[in-house]
Amino acid sequence: MGFSVNTLQQIDLFSIYNIECCIHLLTRVRIADKLCNDRERNIATSKERVFQVLRGEKSDQVPAAPAYLSLFLADFERNNYIEQYRQRLRGLIRYPINHQEDTRFRAQAIYQAYEIFKERPDWMEIGQGASRSWANRTEIVNDNGALYYEDQRTGARRSMQSSPLPQGSMEGTTEFDATQDLWDISKEIKSEEQIDARLPLPDTQTMLEQGDFDMPRQVMDDYGDSRFITTILDTPFSDAYCVLGFKGLMVIQRKQPKLFHYLLDRQLEVTKKMMGVWAEVGIHGVYVEEVFTGADIISPSAYDEFVYAYNQPYFKHMSGLGLRPIHYVCGDVIPRLGQIAQLDIAAVGVEESKKKFVIELEEVVRLVAGRVAVLGNIDAVRYGQNASLEDMAVEANRQLRIGQEAGGFLLSTGSPFPLETNPRLIDTMVATAHTFAP
Repeated sequence: MGFSVNTLQQIDLFSIYNIECCIHLLTRVRIADKLCNDRERNIATSKERVFQVLRGEKSDQVPAAPAYLSLFLADFERNNYIEQYRQRLRGLIRYPINHQEDTRFRAQAIYQAYEIFKERPDWMEIGQGASRSWANRTEIVNDNGALYYEDQRTGARRSMQSSPLPQGSMEGTTEFDATQDLWDISKEIKSEEQIDARLPLPDTQTMLEQGDFDMPRQVMDDYGDSRFITTILDTPFSDAYCVLGFKGLMVIQRKQPKLFHYLLDRQLEVTKKMMGVWAEVGIHGVYVEEVFTGADIISPSAYDEFVYAYNQPYFKHMSGLGLRPIHYVCGDVIPRLGQIAQLDIAAVGVEESKKKFVIELEEVVRLVAGRVAVLGNIDAVRYGQNASLEDMAVEANRQLRIGQEAGGFLLSTGSPFPLETNPRLIDTMVATAHTFAP
């Protein structure tokens, strides 16, 4: 009995699906087997080491946690994701996206991206995946070798190679240059009603059911026992930048402080909902970034009124959910470090010296005074672009020695590594931490 070409393609795809399921299962078995071997030999996992340091305890190795690895690895992750669909197509012109399969592809793309490192960092950064509604209406289209996302309702196409990986439902998403800064869009916000419309309060259960967080759950299933898993969130003040733009963020403090307080209150409640979802997923910590709040930009009184007053309930809520807050503050943070260290956080991270301010790690450790753990601030541009492997090792060792005086220390960077950084430099940074002997 003969089979049609379409039937043979379906059989072939079914075989590939089973093979990939087996590969995924074998990956999980390999991870679990290594975890058991480490426990038998009384070797701490990366996850356990980070937890120990965040509690101010000594660990058998200093954890290494370069900042914003998800940014550095974004192109690798996207290419790995695209390649899985290219293999899936195998001569087909169109392929409907299946949410469960896509979730597995996204997780595997992350794992493959991290495999560029010979010495693995101790944490993994993850974000949201795509929703079921996006998968249900989207096909992958092969047009002369170039792959596209195609919306089956509208026929609109987006290049897989030039688009960020899908997140959420992607409803209303338009192409834009993410490298362009927002200057002033505050004129769009004139009332509390407009703020409510711009910042709707999400429902935790609905967000979980939409499928956006199935990918993070998959990562937790695969690596949650061995790696410290984090995501990135902003403080209310920093999130307000997306609503107002930079100039709007600065001007509203003077011209409409009451409306600004309402916006910050609303943003705080929105982010609390998001924290609840991540807590349900089970991640271990949150890298909480904050911009435009340094002493080089806003006054002490503005910081107290519009930043610190909201960070207090923000971090208290996050910690109450069992998430470990790692607070990374941009700008001239030195005058505020003692105050920041009083927050309900597990660790504080800072930039490297730049622009018109100086941030020395010794001073950071002194001002934090053992109240929380400290992240290193290796200059990612200097040592990621213009340094040798030996230079990186020397700087890492210098910061590791300073970090011994902190109440817990993780070797890190003050900024993201440039995309052109040689991964071997990051390997050197991580390996130096893991072999450091005070």
